Amino acid sequence: MIGILSIDFDYFIEASSEERDIYFPKGSDELPVDMLNYMWKERYLKYPKLKRLGVIRDYYILKNFLILLSIHKDNIYISDSHKYIKRIIDKFPWNLQLMIVNIDFHHDYYHYYQGEDNLNCGNWLRRVIEERPNTKVKWVRREDSQIFTLEGELPFEHTTDIRTIFNEKFDYIFICRSPEWSPPHLSGKFEELVRSIYGGKTA
Repeated sequence: MIGILSIDFDYFIEASSEERDIYFPKGSDELPVDMLNYMWKERYLKYPKLKRLGVIRDYYILKNFLILLSIHKDNIYISDSHKYIKRIIDKFPWNLQLMIVNIDFHHDYYHYYQGEDNLNCGNWLRRVIEERPNTKVKWVRREDSQIFTLEGELPFEHTTDIRTIFNEKFDYIFICRSPEWSPPHLSGKFEELVRSIYGGKTA
């Protein structure tokens, strides 16, 4: 079994689902960078409170865990969009079972098929499960994360306790910034998290 720790930085933003709906731009991972930057600039002007958002305590729990986690540097992947995790997963032999622990505000099991190859940041996990039905998934979510799909409740385990990752074994780490969901003033916190991963790497 291959253990994959998938981390979306948007999980750590100190904002509720309702606040995200109000303050964050209505973007997607298909938007050009300059357009997304302009949209964030507009949101900061309209909602000064946005600039005061920080990160939740789970950020520091994960950061300390990552420093101690020993992962080969070739098995660490950094990206802007979550959809690129599928490029990594597609390289694994089909006969190997995957265990994906996804730390994310969103469940990424949405139906909409848009973007390159009908793959996007919101449906990559659905695509993986459709193609590899024996994949095991644990989703670490926030209290007010959406837990339903068009078919009903999610077909995989989910929890609000990030400490459950302490009981898992990981061979790969994927972390994404999700700039459409993460306010730019917190970019330094994302980079700090990335540095903590490399602090625990092996040669």
